[in-house]
Amino acid sequence: MKLLEIFKSSDNIQLDKKTLVVLRWIAITGQLITINFVYFVINFDFPFLYCTIVIFFGILTNILLQFREKKNLLSNFNATIYLAYDLVQLSVLVFFTGGITNPFVLLLVIPAVISSTFLSLRSTINLAFITAIFLITLTIYYFPLPSADELHFHVPNYYLYGISISIIIGLIFLCYFGVRFGLESRKRTEALNRLELVLAKEHELKTIGIQAAAAAHALSTPLSTIKLVSKEL
Repeated sequence: MKLLEIFKSSDNIQLDKKTLVVLRWIAITGQLITINFVYFVINFDFPFLYCTIVIFFGILTNILLQFREKKNLLSNFNATIYLAYDLVQLSVLVFFTGGITNPFVLLLVIPAVISSTFLSLRSTINLAFITAIFLITLTIYYFPLPSADELHFHVPNYYLYGISISIIIGLIFLCYFGVRFGLESRKRTEALNRLELVLAKEHELKTIGIQAAAAAHALSTPLSTIKLVSKEL
């Protein structure tokens, strides 16, 4: 229960369900194309069955999100949970296909970057921290990078840690700019909504004034109408 509470936020921030669904379908399609191309076209050996199962669960959760979730806007908490699941799913997939040596390991930063733009700062910090933990873990534990039988990718350990550290630094910069952009965008949206509300109230008051003047003119004399209009002005 305490683990789930760290994702909660008091901010009234919501993410469009359609946006998240489309992003997840793009990611799943790319994953399917990649593993099938590597396994069947260039004939590199890796745990293809495990990767397929991981992607299958990604497809299943996205179908549930698309058709079982009734609300068009996801709360900050629910959106964070879905992004955290996507991070875990992609980390497991990268674990079976080379870990930190996999060029696609850079994609692990996407959930945190999306959160920095659309969700609260608390959610972004949580996802960025989890991403950093996964990057360090994938630097130590991973299946070999898929390759031909006679070729194996070997580099010094300091190079592998350099990859994870550089991605973490990039993650921090991207999240910072995403948070700034998201905050400014929400401020502009809030200001626009307030302006529209004020204009709507002004229009409503103007309409009431016109109706009152018309009623006074119908029930009284033109002089009373002029007096009422001058009083309103």
